[in-house]
Amino acid sequence: MAFRSLAKAAIALGLFCSQCSAQTFQRLGSCPTLGCILPPDQTDFLPGQYFDLRVEVHAPVNGSEVVQGYTQPDTNFTLTVRKDDGDGISAQSASAFFGVDEPELERWNFTWYEDLFAMANKTPSAVRVASKVYRKIALYEPGNYIATLSYQNGEETVANWTVRDIPNQRKAKNVLLFIGDGMTTNMITGTLICSWNSKFADLFKLRD
Repeated sequence: MAFRSLAKAAIALGLFCSQCSAQTFQRLGSCPTLGCILPPDQTDFLPGQYFDLRVEVHAPVNGSEVVQGYTQPDTNFTLTVRKDDGDGISAQSASAFFGVDEPELERWNFTWYEDLFAMANKTPSAVRVASKVYRKIALYEPGNYIATLSYQNGEETVANWTVRDIPNQRKAKNVLLFIGDGMTTNMITGTLICSWNSKFADLFKLRD
């Protein structure tokens, strides 16, 4: 009997530990590599939509992602952008492509926990960051665009963006439907009276 109870306890502990080992965290959800482009890959835009473009280069100091001999982020990284329309036009630097000044380099550090064990032991992983932000830029022509961040001796992070075309004939969206569940006769009558004597009489529909 004691052996059976001990076996059950061992199985329960094993299941618990397997769940613990599965509880890992990401350094940055939209940045699986050490080079980050935000907005990330597969982002959609409308023509002329303003957005901020941030690029980051990470250099882990410790933990499972550390790269031997690379504990300082590459501050000489480059970002190029081109439209993928098959015309053979080469990529341009982000500042030239968007017609803005090259932003200043930013640097900071942050820490994160790789899993529950690191959190329990209070042993975070440290990361050093070099970054630039291109503010209030836009893509005006529909099509596909490719942004490429190059860093750390040939490493690359690529983001594919799509600018959606806006049709000339637009369809109604965001129609609001109010459901009056449990309305009494007085409520229904009052609503009808308001709809008949309102500037919204032609738009307001009740019991149609």
